[in-house]
Amino acid sequence: MRNRVSRFALLAIALVFAVGSTAFGGENADAVVTLTSSSEVSAGPGDTISVALSATGAVGVKQIAFTVQVSDASAFEFSVYDEEGGGFGEDGEAVLILEPTGGFLGANFTGPEFPDKIEGDKGDKIKVAFAKLSGSGVSGDRALGELRLVTSSSFTSDTEVTITVFQVELGQTANDKDVFGADDLGLAITVNPPAPPVTEPTLTANSDTDVSLDYGDSATFAVSFTDASGEGASGQAITWTISNNGSESVELGDGTKVAAGSDITTESATDSDGDASVGISSDAEKGAGTTSVSLEASTSASNSEDVSRDLEVEFSATWDVPVPAELASFAAEVTFENEVILHWGVASQSNNLGWEVYRGLNESQFQQVGELIPGDGTTDQFRTYSFTDLELPQASTVYYYLRQIDLDGSTARSQVIGVSLGSTLVSQQVLPVANELRQNFPNPFNPETTISFDLDDHAIVSLQIYDVTGQLVRELINGESYPAGRYERLWDGKDNTGVTVGSGLYLYRIQSERFTAMRKMVLLK
Repeated sequence: MRNRVSRFALLAIALVFAVGSTAFGGENADAVVTLTSSSEVSAGPGDTISVALSATGAVGVKQIAFTVQVSDASAFEFSVYDEEGGGFGEDGEAVLILEPTGGFLGANFTGPEFPDKIEGDKGDKIKVAFAKLSGSGVSGDRALGELRLVTSSSFTSDTEVTITVFQVELGQTANDKDVFGADDLGLAITVNPPAPPVTEPTLTANSDTDVSLDYGDSATFAVSFTDASGEGASGQAITWTISNNGSESVELGDGTKVAAGSDITTESATDSDGDASVGISSDAEKGAGTTSVSLEASTSASNSEDVSRDLEVEFSATWDVPVPAELASFAAEVTFENEVILHWGVASQSNNLGWEVYRGLNESQFQQVGELIPGDGTTDQFRTYSFTDLELPQASTVYYYLRQIDLDGSTARSQVIGVSLGSTLVSQQVLPVANELRQNFPNPFNPETTISFDLDDHAIVSLQIYDVTGQLVRELINGESYPAGRYERLWDGKDNTGVTVGSGLYLYRIQSERFTAMRKMVLLK
């Protein structure tokens, strides 16, 4: 007769070598049970998983009980026991190894009695009993035995299961034993544990990514590198690509010059903390234009799975001549009354005493016209000024510039603009005498702002807007042909896809065959 114990819908499988009430004898209280099989295994369908236990410090043990609990009983095939044959059937998948050598299971131990000692109706326990019927028991350090579980046919290498040694009982009788619970034992096997998380190398900014400076000032741009261990690493090569987009040269900390409109590459290595830096400075006279520099720090490193990653961080710096008042616009118009009216706007000013207007018949010789136009001292508010030139010379073109005077006597000069008078002095266009990218107005702005620029000759122009990471946000002009003149473009605060961008600092850049410049603006919502 064959008695079959097949798949139970249980949360646990228990292998018990003793039955009876739970009493505490105390003689084996100091015994230590250990797991001698691997605590982490990988398995697929039909694979065998070993749960092997040993004990040290046992005293007179004649009865032993294990309880092994699995987190998902459906992950395993349960055994089929042949009572007549005294062992497991041919299709038994979960195998209990009862080897007399190396363990407590000697010749005097009785074997399992299936199915009477398998209590499948307890909901989460199945019991199998063993006992030593004669002798004084076993003492010392011995292997307790091994339980082998075979995974089901539906099991996959992605199935994660935990096998916990839920309880161990060691004693002389059913009423004289010591019971070790799961918390005391702390023994478990994880089948198909999740792979450890991938650690990616990083390269992050360790300084401001965008700075504004006066000529003569220097900026230091720094990065921090971590490798696949997640720690800062020394000796990592960092490549710095530097593009000078402005009108004046800049200088690296080692003395290398970067001419206006040129690019160079240099390298530095990270220190013991994973940090690397590069310093840049620029020096120019007060008549110099704006110089903008873009930098990219880059490197390559492998992650914890040995996959190479390209890393980069972008920076930018802008140098300007320090002026007490920040001109946002400077323009002129010719009236029917043969007058030239100059208009200029100031975004902010500090200790501004006032303005003097200078006029010339060419771009090199000027003289003051009119009286000092009072300034507004110190204010962050936008202010507008005007001056009317009533007595124009006989000329086809006149030129003007503004001289701003500070309270301490220092001065700053604006750019020169040319006014074409023609033969009639009526509504003629102001013709620029130099290329210039003007400060947007208003700034800060919400939701839109105007960007204006001057061209002193015919040019193919591109005008783009970038965020502080160097990503292109909007292309206002893309390689279009423009004659000499003054032009304005409105930016509505949207990107190339028509999506409104968020608050923050943005860069706008103009580029032609002979002229490149960049300025900053702030969208403030």
